[in-house]
Amino acid sequence: MILHLVDEKLPTGVEIIYRTDGKLFNLSRLRAKTKVTTTSVIELQYADDNVVCAHSEEDLPATLNTFAEAYEKLGLSLNIEKTKVFFQQAPANPSAMPGIQFNGVTLENVDHFHYLGSHLSTKVNIDTEIQHRLSSASAAFFRMKQRVFDDWDIHRDTKVFVYKAIVLPTLLYTCETWTVYRRHTKLLECFHQRCLRKILQISWEDSRTNVSVLEEAKTTSIEAMLLRHQLRWTGHVVRMPDHRLPKQLLYSELKNGKRNVGGQEKRCKDGLKANLKNCGIDTENWEALALERSNWRSAVTSSAVEFKEAQMGRFKEKRAKRKERQANLDRDRLPPGNRCPHCRRTCRSGIGLFSHMRTHPQDPITGGPSSSAYEGSPKPIRMAHFSVGVY
Repeated sequence: MILHLVDEKLPTGVEIIYRTDGKLFNLSRLRAKTKVTTTSVIELQYADDNVVCAHSEEDLPATLNTFAEAYEKLGLSLNIEKTKVFFQQAPANPSAMPGIQFNGVTLENVDHFHYLGSHLSTKVNIDTEIQHRLSSASAAFFRMKQRVFDDWDIHRDTKVFVYKAIVLPTLLYTCETWTVYRRHTKLLECFHQRCLRKILQISWEDSRTNVSVLEEAKTTSIEAMLLRHQLRWTGHVVRMPDHRLPKQLLYSELKNGKRNVGGQEKRCKDGLKANLKNCGIDTENWEALALERSNWRSAVTSSAVEFKEAQMGRFKEKRAKRKERQANLDRDRLPPGNRCPHCRRTCRSGIGLFSHMRTHPQDPITGGPSSSAYEGSPKPIRMAHFSVGVY
């Protein structure tokens, strides 16, 4: 009813151009003059919450007043205290913060805004969202820590099931639309590993690898979960009718303005294309496969399993190469027989000799132990170290 009352009274919002006949990654097709559709994003209303969008400072008060008049006709009122202004500056032309007024009250300008469970940022990234997700998931985990995760009478598999059912959905809420960078994935992976190690009673002294923890918990990494969630949601959007706003936004770009020359911020399309390549899905014909729901879901599931196995293999291979490189380095650095070349002391093991050689003076040129530090000089006196324990 509200949308019926404000019909044909709203100014032009944020104009976008879109084309939903396929070829999502070929943005040059949006330069056509006949096959491209233009529309405006004006309102994003959900229940009693509403976001109004405008491309200029003059259109925003007009849109807000139009909705306020419609609310009054239905006996509703607009809460001024909860109404905030979220302003995104143009990178090439920064301007001052707007001063939007409503009923003589200047609305507050904010850098972050909480809407429908998501934290929006003027910097157009998910840094704030990731921190909020980590905080919420940590709170959900520690609420059940004493009752579930630390209870010895509950089986480990049951604890992992509870973790997957409650903590992970809280951590990855709205992850289908995230534009993820490597720094975000690392934060999420660290939290994932920390929770699994607490559930499985694995201490840092056990020297367990992340791959072995995932295998014992019978779960996947956060990166594999993000890949699966985003591909399934993208297939759902592709199957939507053309008049739906999510599909129009997926296949669109802004009508006015252009991106700066040089390094650009990652877009949702860029992350989707990378996920398709990681899964081995053709980036040219994937939309035809996504139109068939059952085929798309089976393809995403099988591709996610293959990605998980390949990722585990890469982690194991990388660790083996690192261990081999470290072993070769230690063999080349230490003399044979575990005998110190300076003081002629014989150690029982290679690690003992390595620690012993650190006690010798350093050569200012090479940075290593000086080979002539003890020539013609008596053997240095070693001081004994004692520790006292109070019980």
